[in-house]
Amino acid sequence: MPTKTFLNLPEKKRAQIEAAAIHEFAQNGLRGASVNALVETSGIAKGSYYQYFSGMQDVLKHILSIARQKKLALANDLSSSNGRDMFAYLRWLFQVEILFELREPELSTIEHYAFLESLNSSAEADENAPLIGGPSFFNEFLAQGILADDVATWVDTKLAAHLLGAVYHLIARQLIVRLGDTAEALRTGKSDIREDPLAQSLLDNLMDLLEAGLAREPAIRKDFYSK
Repeated sequence: MPTKTFLNLPEKKRAQIEAAAIHEFAQNGLRGASVNALVETSGIAKGSYYQYFSGMQDVLKHILSIARQKKLALANDLSSSNGRDMFAYLRWLFQVEILFELREPELSTIEHYAFLESLNSSAEADENAPLIGGPSFFNEFLAQGILADDVATWVDTKLAAHLLGAVYHLIARQLIVRLGDTAEALRTGKSDIREDPLAQSLLDNLMDLLEAGLAREPAIRKDFYSK
């Protein structure tokens, strides 16, 4: 995470550096992100950069923490009354992700990059705060689903966690395309995603697909495909 020197900067200067980092990572991901581009865009000296961060991975962790805070704030605003039903909660997560994609497109893109990079690594960007929608997040989610009898015991949770992660990070943009003009109303808050007929219809179809694959018993699945 950033040094105390960075955290003690005036808020305006911190925000300027963070905005430059968000833009750089959204454009290029971690592997393509450039220190030179970051310092040039933010208007700081390269020497100052090394006083603030230990490296670009450190900058990324900080930006992902900002994304997490903003997403959690959005989730809190989109109150859920789903109780203990796992699939209802999963549906709510997708609603949060759609709104996050609409309202914080650069941060959303950075999270997508982080998810894809996590697939090639045994560790996620920050072990103390796993990426929302990352493999660790969905592994725990599915484990709880099995305990609650919402998920079939035959499900390979590691495989299913990566499947859910991929859907979670990639489907929102397709759903937004399908929403058409409705997307703008959702972005500005003029329409409530929980009440929007088109959004809920798309989510109905998505959840039918996911629930059929995760909850259906193997015998039923085999009978279906043997016909």
